[in-house]
Amino acid sequence: MSREQSCCSHAHDCDESSCATKSLNEYIDKDKLQCYNLTNDSRAKNVFRYWHERLEREPEGVRSDDEAEIMIRIPFTEDVKLTGIVIVGGGGEEGSSPSELRVFANDQRLDLENAQRKKPTQKFDLVEDFLGEVEYETDRTKFMSVSTVTLYVSKNFGSLRGEDRKTEISYIGLRGEASGNRRDMIVTAVYETRGIPKDHKVNGDDNLAARHVL
Repeated sequence: MSREQSCCSHAHDCDESSCATKSLNEYIDKDKLQCYNLTNDSRAKNVFRYWHERLEREPEGVRSDDEAEIMIRIPFTEDVKLTGIVIVGGGGEEGSSPSELRVFANDQRLDLENAQRKKPTQKFDLVEDFLGEVEYETDRTKFMSVSTVTLYVSKNFGSLRGEDRKTEISYIGLRGEASGNRRDMIVTAVYETRGIPKDHKVNGDDNLAARHVL
């Protein structure tokens, strides 16, 4: 199996700390998820849970609105090292599980119009995993400092057979390590290093002072 498709199957009880790195669930900013082609965007946060909750069917997961495509952009509250991904299909209609996953690190401009044309940071050919026991390992050198990650599902197992199936996802688990550098603290620090015009006035020409500082 190539590195682009590498996965680690866990037959044992894979809790949040025993499988190489831990869940990044607590570092996902679920209120700022950006979703494309979902029947109900508000359900997107439901799929991000801890591993021991992966088989729960309530609250409901997500379903594609048109054809098989689903895209979810996931911001983190601090930079992370992404080391693995676990993804479980909806377990509903046969063939609805995603069969291909393209992952883009730190790409804020990606949408459904250009996702097929752009080269992903990494691509995975998925297996039908209804128990969440397969972890797809990332190329860690490409995911060392991630502020956002975009997951793009372009097809499901039904579409591979030429069937018109909607994609369903009930669980997504992201694993890795957090940097400890919170995104809100970084923004504040950058802002405070900039000159504030009112603190740098030059008598007789406030506009000139502002232009000079900025």
